[in-house]
Amino acid sequence: MLTSSFSSPRLFTYNKYICFVIQFLIALDALIIVPFSSSMAIQANASASQSGYLTSAYALAAGITCLVIKGSQDIAREKNRVVFFLFGITVMTILTTIVEGFNLLVFTRALTGLFGGALAVVNFNYLLLISDRDNKKKNTAILLSTFPLALALGVPTIILISSGSGWQLGFQVVGGAFSIVTLIFTVLLMASFKQLRLLNHSLTEVKQTPTADTISNGKAMFLSAVVMFTAILSTFVVSTQYPVMLTINLNISEQLLSLCYTLSGLGSFIAIQYYARTKNRDFSLKKLIVLLSLIMVTTVGVGFKTVDIYSAATAFVIFIIVSSTRTIILITELVNALTPQDRVRMISLQNSLQHFAVGLGGALGSLLVTQGLDSNLDFTTMIYVAIVLIISTPGLFWIKTSMKGYKQAKDSRNLSID
Repeated sequence: MLTSSFSSPRLFTYNKYICFVIQFLIALDALIIVPFSSSMAIQANASASQSGYLTSAYALAAGITCLVIKGSQDIAREKNRVVFFLFGITVMTILTTIVEGFNLLVFTRALTGLFGGALAVVNFNYLLLISDRDNKKKNTAILLSTFPLALALGVPTIILISSGSGWQLGFQVVGGAFSIVTLIFTVLLMASFKQLRLLNHSLTEVKQTPTADTISNGKAMFLSAVVMFTAILSTFVVSTQYPVMLTINLNISEQLLSLCYTLSGLGSFIAIQYYARTKNRDFSLKKLIVLLSLIMVTTVGVGFKTVDIYSAATAFVIFIIVSSTRTIILITELVNALTPQDRVRMISLQNSLQHFAVGLGGALGSLLVTQGLDSNLDFTTMIYVAIVLIISTPGLFWIKTSMKGYKQAKDSRNLSID
């Protein structure tokens, strides 16, 4: 009765929507620790200066897990693993609100990161497996856009809900959402068991027939990883220091800074959605990446040098939108240009690179900032390093797309890379 209640195409449509929701909740679970970390540390009888351990525990655990967890071409197996990791992150998120003591809280967040990192990899891989060839790029871009959406809508909503009730309520809401999604995903798993077996069989046949739409070699994997890492690193070297500059040097109000985050998150989500739905032939990929990089350089130069708070805030919003869009376009195009086997490995590597690049970007940005003559901070060195990293990304991407094989892969689509 359960299986007959849904048609096969509708089942896989529901599965795709659930995959997007899962990725949104993973991002939200990782992001809400930032505004809550100081309160969590103080309530656990620790110094607020130690709150960073709560964030790094999750990021480090998730990054390592992404390297260890490998996807497969077995759809039924991947869906079972999604359910398992969903259950794990649900339990650990709810457990975060119960445990006492700072060390135990850090340990709990690390375990949450283990499940979160694994779930991000397996969920991403599962979505690509159930996506037809023409929609892989679109679904990849939409999935990756859940991060800025969680930043723009999810985090402010959780903060609003938790205001006056404590940080525990925020994690309880996220844990409750995970519980509902786990239940729905389990029902869909039971309903689509027969369809999954049939799709596995068809995938096996496709895998045995090589196509010109793929690239498979170690050099391609390495260059793809370098481009992704550089793109993410150049973004977070700047984005972690922008709010510091706005707060310390320009005394931005909390309301205006919150508005900046909301606008940048919404803008990023809209831009990525537009890209995902744009016909491939409508733009030149190389020129687009160069254009986005030039806008990033401009917003860094203007934003960090102006003394007008509104100009700086506007530059911050534009930088976040443009840098997020550039990063997700690069990841989407590079991942989908690989063979199914290399794609599985790259998904794990991409998630790990993202966590490590975020951490390194924040640390590098802080290292390059110095104390000025007055009470303001001097970001000059950071600006120069950031510009070099930003400009190097399209250069590395040009090298990658000039490789023999990449053009063949893109020629089978309608995308101009020149």
